[in-house]
Amino acid sequence: MNTLVITSENGETFSSISNFFIDYHMTQANGEFVKVYLYLARLLQAGRAADIQEIADHFQCTSRDICRAIRYWVDRSLLQIEYNQDNEPIGLTLLRLTAPQTHKESEINSGMDLLHRKPADPSAVSTASRTSGKQIAAAAAPEPTQPKPLVPSGSVAGNPAETVVPVKKTYSPTQIRSFGSDPQMESIIYQFEMYWGHTPTNSEYQTLLYIYEQLEFPADLLEYLIEYCASIEHTSHRYMEKVAIDWYERGIHTAQQAKDENSAYRALNNAISKELGLSRVLTPTELGYINKWKYDYAFQQDIIIEACQRASANNKISFRYINGTLSNWYENHVRTLEDIKRLDEAHEAQKKASADKKTADGNPAGSGKVANLSFNHFDQREYDNQELEDFFIDEVRKISENT
Repeated sequence: MNTLVITSENGETFSSISNFFIDYHMTQANGEFVKVYLYLARLLQAGRAADIQEIADHFQCTSRDICRAIRYWVDRSLLQIEYNQDNEPIGLTLLRLTAPQTHKESEINSGMDLLHRKPADPSAVSTASRTSGKQIAAAAAPEPTQPKPLVPSGSVAGNPAETVVPVKKTYSPTQIRSFGSDPQMESIIYQFEMYWGHTPTNSEYQTLLYIYEQLEFPADLLEYLIEYCASIEHTSHRYMEKVAIDWYERGIHTAQQAKDENSAYRALNNAISKELGLSRVLTPTELGYINKWKYDYAFQQDIIIEACQRASANNKISFRYINGTLSNWYENHVRTLEDIKRLDEAHEAQKKASADKKTADGNPAGSGKVANLSFNHFDQREYDNQELEDFFIDEVRKISENT
């Protein structure tokens, strides 16, 4: 990669790190990414250009690791890559930082909340020290959102207009430590360490607390979520958070509901695979289609399997083809197999009416297209086999004589 010239949007010439970086960006970032950002700020102060390989050698990692770190900060609008006319990267700009507008509790959610607190009364501190971790954290937390009731079978689940997902806040080290005396949190951490094989990192701890406190997952549900992610080999705190939000939006707030939902989902996937003769693992795209049919369209399993059977009968083993069938049924408000039967009958009646209309117009049913061809109005010549054979022999003789 070409050498990158580092400049600053403010023209700064000192290694000054914004408090906004420390408060809002550093806490949740990978430690290696933070080191790269700080080192780029130091190179800026020294007026040196940045060579990616030299930075990689300095941190004893690969150049790809450095590029990943730069991309991370670019995606979060902390860095900007400059390009020349040939679209080649020629520089990096450290952008001006501001407080995130989405954080209403900016000071509480920052890692510097202790700097802004007034000295507490000793008696209050003594009382607070005897308060459980859950109560201490709740004092700084917004009023919890009531969990959404489990969506009844057959209704559209996960409607964003009905459920507002809480914005994830950042917990300070003090707030994290305050959960240490919570027995339920201790059980959750033990479950995490057992299934994920390591102590939670800061980012993983932030996600666990977000799910536990803000999404209000009871301990047994969060423990099952940890186990579930490990069972499908998705041990990423971001993936765990996405699953938790999905459960929250669909009103799943007990471990038994999650187990029943997971069991039904797997049964549906297995039924579809069996119907289509698939012995492999379903791809993410195929799973996306199934999610659409089950959650967006709210189709029961018998409706989905009926569409799969029709695809097999037409030799159209394609999720896109099945999706077309189910989308048509959804637009026609299909909810039961009887609805499909009535839709089929209406379609056959329409075809018959169209055929009858062609017959009434003077064209035999099934031959209308042939009758409309213009060359059918010419007189047709008739040949027998002997005439064709004589014609062929005569043509061959002429060719031989000319040769």
